[in-house]
Amino acid sequence: MSDKKSKKACEVCKRRKKRCSGGRPCDYCIKIDKQLACTYRVKVSSKTVKVTEKYLVNLKSKIKDLELQLATRSNCHPNDVSTNDNPLVSSEDDEEDRDGMDDPSEGNNYYRLGNSACGKFLLRIKDSLGKSCQLRGDVRPSVIETISLETSPNMALIEQIVRENCPSPSEAKNWILAASNVIGADYMYIEPDYEKSVLDELIWTSDSHNADFVKYATEVTRFFTYLALGCLFNKDRSPEKTRSKFPGLQYFETALRLQSELLKVYDMMANTSLVQSFLYVAYYALSLDKPEFAYLTIGSAIRMVFTLNYHKKTTTFTENRVFWLCFVYDRLVSVRFGFPLMINELDIDVSLLNEPTISSQETLIDSCHFNWQVKLANIITQTLRKIYTRNSFSFIHNCYTVLKELKYWLDSLPNDLKVDMDNFSTKQPRSTINLHINYNYTIIITTRPVFLYVFNKVADSEQKAEELFPKKLLNTITTLLESSVQAAQIQSFILTKLYFEGRMVSTSFLDCHYIFNATIILIFAAFCQSRPNYAIFFGCDINTLFERVQVNLRVLQSISQYNIAACNFNKQLTEIIELISSTNVHIPQEHPFPNPSVGKESDAQLAVPPLDPGIDLDLARKFDLSRILHDIGDNSSELFPFDNEDFLKYSFF
Repeated sequence: MSDKKSKKACEVCKRRKKRCSGGRPCDYCIKIDKQLACTYRVKVSSKTVKVTEKYLVNLKSKIKDLELQLATRSNCHPNDVSTNDNPLVSSEDDEEDRDGMDDPSEGNNYYRLGNSACGKFLLRIKDSLGKSCQLRGDVRPSVIETISLETSPNMALIEQIVRENCPSPSEAKNWILAASNVIGADYMYIEPDYEKSVLDELIWTSDSHNADFVKYATEVTRFFTYLALGCLFNKDRSPEKTRSKFPGLQYFETALRLQSELLKVYDMMANTSLVQSFLYVAYYALSLDKPEFAYLTIGSAIRMVFTLNYHKKTTTFTENRVFWLCFVYDRLVSVRFGFPLMINELDIDVSLLNEPTISSQETLIDSCHFNWQVKLANIITQTLRKIYTRNSFSFIHNCYTVLKELKYWLDSLPNDLKVDMDNFSTKQPRSTINLHINYNYTIIITTRPVFLYVFNKVADSEQKAEELFPKKLLNTITTLLESSVQAAQIQSFILTKLYFEGRMVSTSFLDCHYIFNATIILIFAAFCQSRPNYAIFFGCDINTLFERVQVNLRVLQSISQYNIAACNFNKQLTEIIELISSTNVHIPQEHPFPNPSVGKESDAQLAVPPLDPGIDLDLARKFDLSRILHDIGDNSSELFPFDNEDFLKYSFF
């Protein structure tokens, strides 16, 4: 007990309104045997600590730097995150000492399991016991038994399907070559010896019934997906018996029939060829404007590579290339349709390999193209996570970070893969042009949320933009809006030039989707610029925007007769223009938006191609990420009202 007395009454005396002696415990609490309840409430004076705004900015900046370092380290070295601290995650040295313990050639399925699997944990216990007792040679993985299904693929049926649908060798080679020329370096892979080892020895041989069933069945499935894609990209189209309006549909349906037959015994059939067939079916499905089906089939391909353990270890270049193809396809559909990502970078332990034996200069360039597409897909991942997902950073900081990565990507491109906008030519390899189209697309989706933010803020307040935003913030907003509009203009120029010179793939989903993406920005920019209280200049006059929008719509309308996706995109764009132009939108406009005539043109009008307005070369030269990063760099750590809830409220639904 303490002899020190308090000048205040204890809680018991306060409640019972008794005179408190101030002891610890007090006399009254001792008397009623409540010594433990005798407590004194200590009054804590409320103090407000004042700090300067500079201190908060510096503190926030340090936190961002630390989080950025952590994120960079996680992305660059995913294996270093927990290996040293977690005894359940083996290092590379441990793997080398296993002496084939997880060798798939031994018929062991445990090599496919992750470290959280109970079977894998049991295997490690056996391994440790074997080491400690020096019984290494006697400890072997258990042989896993499975129940054989009564249902099995029908070899005779598969051969019949091939006989009924297989084209002549010359036609097949032409279609496969057409697909390879357009997307072979981006979204497809054909082995250098494919013609000899697969076409000659498996597909067209009369001795196919003696071939390995798994190899034959999966290769013919992949073969028909190549044919379907080749018909999409072949100008001569395909002489199909039925439904010939859309090329390759017969081969697409044939591939689906073969896949359904093989999936009856998936555990026997999973290999790189079957994985590829699902990816190419997905690409074709996009051209049918079936994004949900494409996402489903890409997901099936990704889960196949997971069960094959290609995300952890690949033994051949083909396995490595197929895994990274899945990665590119995952990002392709996720960013365009808002689906969740299916491959997490932290789960990947394999690096992107280069072609081991380069048979020609063309093969070398194709391999280089694909590597840069994968790097761009990594940046798209950052766009999804930093721009379209809630996080601790401000939008300006995130936007600056992604644009900086894009600039580094562009600056690091080999000279053979660069495009000179001063002297743009569609005679360059289509894969090179695809890289820059995808680059512009990434800039647009990174910066476009600013449009909705500014528009909704201005519409809600009915004030002018310069009155609504502080000067520094307005400058940053203007820079981001300019970059989005300029990227959309350059994108439109590239794509329409491809169309005018016959290099656009009229039946492909991606080309018309890129036009759709750019046109949305141009329409909204023209509409915003027509509002008297918007007062933000996008680096071009409104008539230029109108002209570019009309050309884009004419191109979409022209290819709509071949492409259902283009037809749907054209319809959506026409509807938004009609909405903007209608009297129901009670917004004063200095320049009325022209009511679109597209969508109502005759076949004779569509036969006449629209005029190419070209592009302002000064605009192309001015569109420089170095200048954009410089303009927003000083403001990326400012405490703007642009941050957090305010931006999320106005820029997304």
